Amino acid sequence: MKKRINGLRYDTDTAKELARYSSPLPYTETGYYNEWLYKKRTGEYFLYGEGNPGSKWAEKVPYDNAYIAGADIQPLTFEQAQDWFEKANNADPELATDEVYDQEFGTLSNPNEAKAEKVQVKLYLNKLAKRKLERLAQKQGKTQSDIVESLIMSE
Repeated sequence: MKKRINGLRYDTDTAKELARYSSPLPYTETGYYNEWLYKKRTGEYFLYGEGNPGSKWAEKVPYDNAYIAGADIQPLTFEQAQDWFEKANNADPELATDEVYDQEFGTLSNPNEAKAEKVQVKLYLNKLAKRKLERLAQKQGKTQSDIVESLIMSE
């Protein structure tokens, strides 16, 4: 499914699926639904859900008081994604694994990882920020990468 929300594009075909949750109801129940947690290449999380007419994913029939089975995409903050994952993991650790949880939401203070091989990233800065970064690197005798890394690690 593809959807644009607040100018951002969400696509289940191109995002990485992290976990899945199926409601405990039988498939034939009106409230039955499935949800999948995705992460976009740019880091945003979103939920894709589909469900029967009595589920939270149901769609209202226009000009009627009835609902039909539906599907939709819902953007999530980091905290919302973490909360959703914890509930899904508690319900079924095979569909929402501890390994994925640790990778996405676990602690970032692993000293071995901090010393690990560096990876290349691409950042866009305005011209003033770029000049300030260059100046900081010159004054401190460091690379621009070291300046950015030290700012991030001091958080």
